[in-house]
Amino acid sequence: MTEHDTRRRFLTTSGGLVALALSGCLGDGGGDGEMDGEDGTNGDDGMNGSDETDGDDETDGGDGMAESVAVRIRIENVAPPDFYPADTSTGGAVWITPGAYAVHDGENPIFDLGESASIGLEALAEAGPPTGFEGEEGLVDELDGATEVHRSGAYTPDDTVADPNDPMGSVPGAPPIAPGGAFEFAVDVSPGQRLSFASMFVPSNDVFVSTEEGGIGLWPEDGDPVDGDVTDAVALFDAGTEPNAEPPGTGPDQAPAQDAPDQGADEDGVVRRLSDVDDGHEYPAVEDVVQVTVTPT
Repeated sequence: MTEHDTRRRFLTTSGGLVALALSGCLGDGGGDGEMDGEDGTNGDDGMNGSDETDGDDETDGGDGMAESVAVRIRIENVAPPDFYPADTSTGGAVWITPGAYAVHDGENPIFDLGESASIGLEALAEAGPPTGFEGEEGLVDELDGATEVHRSGAYTPDDTVADPNDPMGSVPGAPPIAPGGAFEFAVDVSPGQRLSFASMFVPSNDVFVSTEEGGIGLWPEDGDPVDGDVTDAVALFDAGTEPNAEPPGTGPDQAPAQDAPDQGADEDGVVRRLSDVDDGHEYPAVEDVVQVTVTPT
């Protein structure tokens, strides 16, 4: 099976939810990857208003609008195309799926280290869709309801700005993005706010890339909006929801080889940094998987 066929198969099995929930339900996405309330949400998939600011976030209570700026987030797959053997399910490459993001106060709202993953995070870490398993809330829904979150949403296939290793050569490319590909999306941010996001690391049972516990500081209270590389605030994590029984790219219960999104044994574990998981398998360092940059616009 060619890499092109395998990536498309990812859409119809573990990624079929991505194709429906992201390519269809999230609308046209806009040509520049921005996800405002008009083109990033709809009322059918539980994401209505997920990336709009709430009332408290819009005003300062005294003189009208709170100070805010738009920043563009770029998540680029910088993994080598042959990190794993050529006969693995991704042809040796590491892929990064569409994901969910949140602009928030305080700690990363996506997970708590040492605690069980939410059902939304489980779906993303095991199968890729930030919109969740069929009939269940997805990570985007969970973030939309979190008290410390000001804005949230999903970065989708329509936010793909580069995917040179997509065999079709198209942009948007087929999710997930291959090495050399990138997602870009824009968010509004105010002083003191932070960013967290999560995408599945493919191939794996339940590995995902996300921000550390503190998230990414987008605008220090006593400084200017961040401008530059923020990859040092990102890490690889294990969701603790499915055992890492075989090396990446070789197991039948791993995306993209699995036949169903929720396929595989339950681990009943907790979220841990991948560096703390001793499964005997090989994984790249996070800086050899993604580069994350923030640019005020």
